[in-house]
Amino acid sequence: MARIILADDHALVRDAISMFLAEGGRHQVCAAVSVEETESCIVRKGVPDLVLLDYRMPGMEDLAGLNRIRALLPNVPVALISGSAGTAVAAAALEAGAAGFLPKTMTPDELISAIDTILAGQVFAPELPGDDALANMLTRREFDVLRGVSKGLSNKEIARDLNLTEVTVKLHVKTMCRKLSARNRTHAAMRALEMGLL
Repeated sequence: MARIILADDHALVRDAISMFLAEGGRHQVCAAVSVEETESCIVRKGVPDLVLLDYRMPGMEDLAGLNRIRALLPNVPVALISGSAGTAVAAAALEAGAAGFLPKTMTPDELISAIDTILAGQVFAPELPGDDALANMLTRREFDVLRGVSKGLSNKEIARDLNLTEVTVKLHVKTMCRKLSARNRTHAAMRALEMGLL
């Protein structure tokens, strides 16, 4: 039985995952809703065998929370769980020393298997096919235009920077919005950020 700290500010998700992990006395779980509460769990319960941190919760501030807990527990695996972060966030987390990246879309069995992998001293890095497929679907030029849009540049400014006509940029914006299921250019930039494409 491993001692696991599970930190997630969504009560339903936290309770469901805690239940799966503790089922049949499999693991002992200390639940938290923030990075601060994670630190409190460590003080109250002692050094755990694994820490699971939600990517979007109080105290995380991108990967600052991950770094904070890793500094506190240098010899304990710390993994991220997320329902919305894409491949870019997963890659950055693993590069920062996370022991794994667990999408909330995993089935209970997949989750247990991933946790077993991490507890065995390995890194769990899943494939995130949706984001990769979407990234491959966008052309290089559409990415260039998307970057310009995310910086708040107008079509005219993007056209000048990329040495394209304004009509061509408008066409790229239109196809890019369709591929990202976005209502407009601003929504496209927001969607791309959410998916970790930028």
